[in-house]
Amino acid sequence: MKLKDKLFVINSLLMARVFKKKTPLIVSWAITTRCNKSCAYCDIRNIKVKELETGHVLSLITELSRLGTKIIHFTGGEPLLREDIGMIIDYCSERGILTSINSNGSLMKQRIKELKNLNLVGLSLDGPEDVHDSIRGKGSYGEVIAALTLAKNRGMSLRIHAVLSKPNLQSIDFLLKKAEEFGAPILFQPSTAFLLGGNQQNPLSPDEKEYKKAINYLIAKKRKTKDHIGHSVSGLKFLYDWPHLKKIRCLARFVSARIESDGRVDICFRNQFKSNLRDADYATFREQFHRLPFLTCDQCCCSSSVELNCALSLNVDAVFNTWDLSRKLFKSGGGAPQR
Repeated sequence: MKLKDKLFVINSLLMARVFKKKTPLIVSWAITTRCNKSCAYCDIRNIKVKELETGHVLSLITELSRLGTKIIHFTGGEPLLREDIGMIIDYCSERGILTSINSNGSLMKQRIKELKNLNLVGLSLDGPEDVHDSIRGKGSYGEVIAALTLAKNRGMSLRIHAVLSKPNLQSIDFLLKKAEEFGAPILFQPSTAFLLGGNQQNPLSPDEKEYKKAINYLIAKKRKTKDHIGHSVSGLKFLYDWPHLKKIRCLARFVSARIESDGRVDICFRNQFKSNLRDADYATFREQFHRLPFLTCDQCCCSSSVELNCALSLNVDAVFNTWDLSRKLFKSGGGAPQR
């Protein structure tokens, strides 16, 4: 990120914190609900919606860049199922917006040449091969390890995402070792009581007592060494209270937003307030963003949102952790070096 962009971010964060001025610095964009995996704790693949067409996506990116957006996280579903994902990432780069994707890794090899301007790839890893495949399907472990290896060999910035569930609470050390092996920070979050994107009970929701033991273990590890654990201690302490999370005043809404694959704009995935970019009354992202409500939430267990809220709440360790992590992950310049 260029110096002028860093100064803009710092100023926007201060304005958000002090004067409650809204700027969509960070946008999470579920670019598709389609997925080629059937993960046991997720039902997003069964959400059937009409995705925004390429032209609409590009026009939204133009608007976001004018509004001051600096980072877009593309998620899904599986974002690499979008045939135009390379074009979308390239256009973001042209507009001076840093990009990341969250992926299961299965399509990385096929799409790698289209990701030359991608700044960060986040890959999902839930444990050793038997554990990971039991959650995400046979062969999934081999695919994500191959994707991590490919990305590392090409000099791409990496992040690992792990969902804590019944099968993998004993796999923390394995996951931390893999994060070290690939030089990637790792973020953890709980597998929730209901399927992600659905209303059915989640069969992999972790036992509360065992989950808390795992979080305490991560807190102790974080205090000893800061390497590879992407959380702050403040963020981990907040996640410790799951499933009885504390209510927080969502400060993230002043600097971030989420766009659904069909164009709806919201604060985050779990918020129930819904709107639509294509409604005649609310034709622009800006109008949608500024209509998002003030929110006090007791459902926030997304690790990135928790860290952002902790930082905006001026928890000192979270401020430094967020800044340090962003500096390492979003290196200055374009995407992955070509080799």
